[in-house]
Parts: sequence; structure tokens; C-alpha cells
Amino acid sequence: MKLKPGEELIISEGKTGWGATLALTNKRLLVLDQENIIGETPIENISEAYATTQTFANLTYLKIKLKDGKEMTVIFRSSVNGRLYSGSDSSKKELVNLTNRYVKAINRAVNERLSAAQV
Repeated sequence: MKLKPGEELIISEGKTGWGATLALTNKRLLVLDQENIIGETPIENISEAYATTQTFANLTYLKIKLKDGKEMTVIFRSSVNGRLYSGSDSSKKELVNLTNRYVKAINRAVNERLSAAQV
């Protein structure tokens, strides 16, 4: 993946339900197929990220709220068994922890972008 000048990779470890990797830089949220960028959202278009769990299916989702009011939903695959639905407690915990790491990283990037814009 080719980064823009001044762009730094923050996190790139989550395989999504559709098999792509979600990567976050200080400037963009990227969807990668191998090393090819197949989708991107500038950080300045994101208002916040949060995690939510669908109790019935026992799935934890990453929700990314955009400034235009739209939302993106991401479900990560387990690195242990490659499934969306976690079979074991350790697999479920892994998916929740991964989702929470992305939530924190995205919100931090959004807040740092806001702070930089106010200067």
C-alpha cells in the first residue's frame, strides 16, 4: 500500500467479514485487498467510531459515523478460526478487543485531526 506524504499507518490488523483488511492512517481509513487500496474515507469525513454488540447473534460490530449522517458497519473475522461468529470465549474476546482497538484508534485520529484544524 502506498501512503501519501506525511501519512503514517496507525493500525492494520483487522480482517473484515468480506476478507479485506481495514487499515487506519493519520489521514485516511482504508479498505485493503492484499496491498491494494479498494476503498478509502478521509479522517475529516468521520465524526466518531463506536462498538456495538448484537446480542442475539453475539456479534460485535465496529460502527463508523460519518459527518454526512451515514454509518459504516464493519465486522471482523477471528484470526483463530476465521469466523465472524465467535465459537469460544477466547475467540469472542479477541474480536471484541480488536474492535475496541479500532474504535480507540479512529476516535484518536479524528480528535487529533480536529485539534490540528483548530490551530
